[in-house]
Amino acid sequence: MHAFFYIISISLCIIVPVILAILLRRRFRVSWLLFGVGSLTFIGSQVVHLPLNNLLSKIGIIPASTDTGWMIAQTAIVLGLTAGICEELARVVGYLVLKRARKAEDGLMLGIGHGGIEAMIIIGVLSGSAIAQLFYLRGVDLTTLNLAPDLMIHIQNQLDTFNQPAVIALLPLAERLMAMTLHVILSMMVLYAFQQGKRIWVLWAILYHAAVDGIAVTLSINSVPVLFIELLFFASLLPGIIWVIKIFGKQLKANQQPRLPIEWRLFGVSLRKELIQLWRTKMVLVIVGVFALFGMASPLLAYFMPEIFGSIEGAEMFRNLIPEPSTKDAMDQYLKNISQFGFLIAIMVGMGSVASEKEKGLTEMILHKPLPRWAFITSKFGAQTLVYLAAFLIAEILAYIYILVLFEPISFGLFTTINVLLLLWLLCFSAITVLGSTVSRSVGTAAGISLAGSVVLMLSTQIPNYGILSPQALMGWAGMLSSEMSFSLPTSNFSALGAAVVLIIMALIWAVGLFEQQEL
Repeated sequence: MHAFFYIISISLCIIVPVILAILLRRRFRVSWLLFGVGSLTFIGSQVVHLPLNNLLSKIGIIPASTDTGWMIAQTAIVLGLTAGICEELARVVGYLVLKRARKAEDGLMLGIGHGGIEAMIIIGVLSGSAIAQLFYLRGVDLTTLNLAPDLMIHIQNQLDTFNQPAVIALLPLAERLMAMTLHVILSMMVLYAFQQGKRIWVLWAILYHAAVDGIAVTLSINSVPVLFIELLFFASLLPGIIWVIKIFGKQLKANQQPRLPIEWRLFGVSLRKELIQLWRTKMVLVIVGVFALFGMASPLLAYFMPEIFGSIEGAEMFRNLIPEPSTKDAMDQYLKNISQFGFLIAIMVGMGSVASEKEKGLTEMILHKPLPRWAFITSKFGAQTLVYLAAFLIAEILAYIYILVLFEPISFGLFTTINVLLLLWLLCFSAITVLGSTVSRSVGTAAGISLAGSVVLMLSTQIPNYGILSPQALMGWAGMLSSEMSFSLPTSNFSALGAAVVLIIMALIWAVGLFEQQEL
């Protein structure tokens, strides 16, 4: 049950911010660009915040230990102030960039974006693999792992949560929801500074942020029970919630827009149109055909590789050096072929999805139906997703049949898991190309942007210490499953899985947000 509740908690930390933004947008027609900028304010603040804390630790302003009451107070004050200063000034920059974002609903969307991406990264990305490793360590004697004493105590404290009711796994979700509420409050305080022309409210936002974080740090250092900390956290939000309702309640009530109940129906129409277009342009046949071909060919190439070398003149001597083909060889061949050619197909299909219609002048005509711009963008990605899903399904079935005939059988569930990882990996490139196509007005420019973004993603695994968090690391996980022929928690990489989902979501949000600002 703990695993089930952790899956629910992690999944909702990724999905809930998007759901809240959708509900806010339906009520106020606020731009998705604000969510994207809000996410950038958080990321930008951490680019300064984390190195700043490291510097302050090195020079002793943040104490190395918390043995005395003064050291605890100093740590709490400094950490609270650095968080408040970095994040609130980042919000200021966000509002300066978005000069027209001065409505109450704009502040709400900016705050949801700021707190939402924090929840996605901290819980959806960083916590996934850590929790998986904790499940692996259940029942393991920690003294046999040669861990440092402090680390062993920390891990044991984490493992103790498994002795509590399973609903304790929902605590990270509750904490992130409260953190998002705090970020919304702080965004509204900074917005109020711009609305009223009173810079002092930026200072109040910094101090409020510092106070809430400082209290949390103090309680954590003193080993106060987590549930009690969360209750105090919630209590500290109440003054901010009351202030937001009092100051912005009338503005929000006056700014409400009529809902458009047919939006989802229009999305369905647009999705159908995209699927028909992919069929008429033969792209469905090309994609499915290529995947089917390599689904069949991969096991065959692995099986007949010794004969192929033996038939090449002058290479007969190498035939006996090739080991007898195995299921692993067939799987390696499958991964290599699908990844190489699937990547190229994703770039070619996605790069012109929006830009080509802009070039031909079709976009303006389509949007006059009227079709919501979010539906125009997401339907393109949705259609590509459905086609790739069908292509992977066919490739998997064909490859599995040939493996059964030519090699030792592989678990169908394991093979499906590998294909799901490959599909999610491929959809990252599809989302990047849709974004690249959206910001471009020509197919050539879209191709360049899409290719550059894809190359950056592929190279991201080389980043020291953080490469394992890249969606590109899904290929490494799939390769590990293929090599071991079994699923194991120590070699899993749920962080890369979460990062892939977050990347796809944010790429689409940015595509929609930027497309909403374009004049066609």
